[in-house]
Amino acid sequence: MGKGRIIGWLGLFAGLAAVGVFFTSNSMMKSEAKDTPPQKQPQHHHGGIVAGTLQPSLVYEKKNNRYVFTFMVKNQTERVQKITFTSGKKYDYILYRDGKKVKQFSEGKAFIQIYEERPLKQGEELVFTETFESLPKGHYTLEWWLADPNWPNAKAKVTFTVE
Repeated sequence: MGKGRIIGWLGLFAGLAAVGVFFTSNSMMKSEAKDTPPQKQPQHHHGGIVAGTLQPSLVYEKKNNRYVFTFMVKNQTERVQKITFTSGKKYDYILYRDGKKVKQFSEGKAFIQIYEERPLKQGEELVFTETFESLPKGHYTLEWWLADPNWPNAKAKVTFTVE
C-alpha cells in the first residue's frame, strides 16, 4: 500500500472520529453516560436464577440538582448469554416530560459501525449510567432499553417528579 493510500485511510478515520465527537455532544441538557463492564453480583442480589431471561432494571438517585440513572441488565439464565451490538450504540432511551418527548439518546447522533459480541455469564450484569442536570419542573418518564434486537424485552421504565 502506497504512502498516499495510508494517509488517505488515516484522514478518513480521523474525519469519522471528528464527526462522531460532533454528533455525540448534547445540545439542551447536560448528560453524561458511562458504560460499565459486566459485573459479578453477590449471590444474595435479586434472588435466584430465572430460566431464560435477561432481567432489566432502572433506578435513579437524586443528588442535589442532578438525577443519576442506572440501567442494568442481569443474566438470570442458567447459561452464558451473548449480547450483540451492531454499532457503538449499546442502549437507547427516551425521556418524557408531562407526556411529551424531551430527549432521545440516539437522536441526532452518529454511531460507529462496529460488531461486538459480549458474553454475559450467569448472574453478571451490564450496567449503564446517565446523569441529567437542571431538569425543569414536571412529571417525567424515562424508558430505557438494550440496543440488542435479540433481547427485545431488555427494557425498563421509571417515573419521577422534579419540583
